[in-house]
Amino acid sequence: MNLTESLGQEIIDRLSTYIDVPINLMNPKGIIIASTNKNRMHRLHEGAKQVVSTHAPCTIYPNDLKHYKNTQAGVNLPVFHRGRLTGVVGLTGHPDDVMQAAGMTQGSVEITLDQIYLQRQAFYEERQWIQWLNKVLENSAEHDEALLQEAENTFRVHLSDTWQVVAFQSTNPHDHLEGVKEIAEPLNPLVVLPYQHYIVCIVPFSTDGQFTLETSSYKIGVGEPQYGVKGIRISFEQARDAITLGEAPVSYSADLQLERLIHTIDQDIYDQTLSVHGKRLATLEPVYVVTLQALFRHNLRMTSTANDLHIHRNTLIYRIDQIRIKVGLDPRNFKEAALLTILLIHEPFVHMHK
Repeated sequence: MNLTESLGQEIIDRLSTYIDVPINLMNPKGIIIASTNKNRMHRLHEGAKQVVSTHAPCTIYPNDLKHYKNTQAGVNLPVFHRGRLTGVVGLTGHPDDVMQAAGMTQGSVEITLDQIYLQRQAFYEERQWIQWLNKVLENSAEHDEALLQEAENTFRVHLSDTWQVVAFQSTNPHDHLEGVKEIAEPLNPLVVLPYQHYIVCIVPFSTDGQFTLETSSYKIGVGEPQYGVKGIRISFEQARDAITLGEAPVSYSADLQLERLIHTIDQDIYDQTLSVHGKRLATLEPVYVVTLQALFRHNLRMTSTANDLHIHRNTLIYRIDQIRIKVGLDPRNFKEAALLTILLIHEPFVHMHK
């Protein structure tokens, strides 16, 4: 990474906060590309030219100024980045006074340069990951082998394994990315990346069972373990559905299999089969809907349902009979109970009673 004008000025701005003597940064041609003294910009610095040529410090005392054009007394030191000379840093002042500060500044420039380099590399790699994830989630299975090879060649990651996707719903994914990274860190994620209105975490599958995510800031969906690149796509779709269908802050696709299946029913077939019953169910008093939900929650067990609702068993029987009469479906009949379950879960009725 060579010192450019924009990069040099960024470094100067950082260092001038801590160093109260004039600083110049010169590129590998000896040209001043950043300075605390704007009047010296874009001039050839003869002392820096010598440093570039020799890779050794150039100390200029007041008596030496006649030998170096466009210079002032001071110390000029080479700046190396990853073993290669990338520029020169110069501090203005009597060399005996600024020598120590020059050495510290040289080290600071090299450290800052490396930090900026690593930040840019991380940003570039993240952009590559985001592009890769978009292709994974939006392309069909015919591209999966190419995406697998891309992950291995570009990121040195072998995806021939079982993965789970944890999706965080967010209206501003980029703003919340760092916060989600902290939450997801215990899961040892492969990546944590923004995608549409989600932040997607791809995590290695653990046989320990469901993991724990403690947060009240996001609605989270967890997909099921799936294999390879195709599995990442499937697990994300499951996680996204879990967010849509689940009511808890953290919803697991494995707990919502029936709900996901019901939501795949063709709307025309649904209307032809259940629209009449749905309209009737929608007009029921809320107490009957609550009773029906409790009955299914307790797997049609009358006693436990009555206890949960704090009503007498005979009251429960009366309510069930009223549901049968008013809706035309009997919750005590297996097939009709299944149809009632579909009605409770399927759009739009489910949202009318939440």
